[in-house]
Amino acid sequence: MSTFLSVIVALSAICVTASVVVQESNQVGLGTLDGSGSASSEWGSNRGTSRKEMLKRITLVTSIVFFIATIALVAITK
Repeated sequence: MSTFLSVIVALSAICVTASVVVQESNQVGLGTLDGSGSASSEWGSNRGTSRKEMLKRITLVTSIVFFIATIALVAITK
């Protein structure tokens, strides 16, 4: 059982790392000074189906799996 949980922890750690690295930064830097932000372009369109939202969801789910598997692994090994 501990081997199975160790594999789950390792795979979820790799997935969390990869999904965080692939995500774009939320900071736009000096692009907000001219007032031509793209806030209206994402308002309500493709809610939850964009690449950005999918990466957020993947990061959230894999981090939860990582957290639960790590807690379970610690509980089993003690």
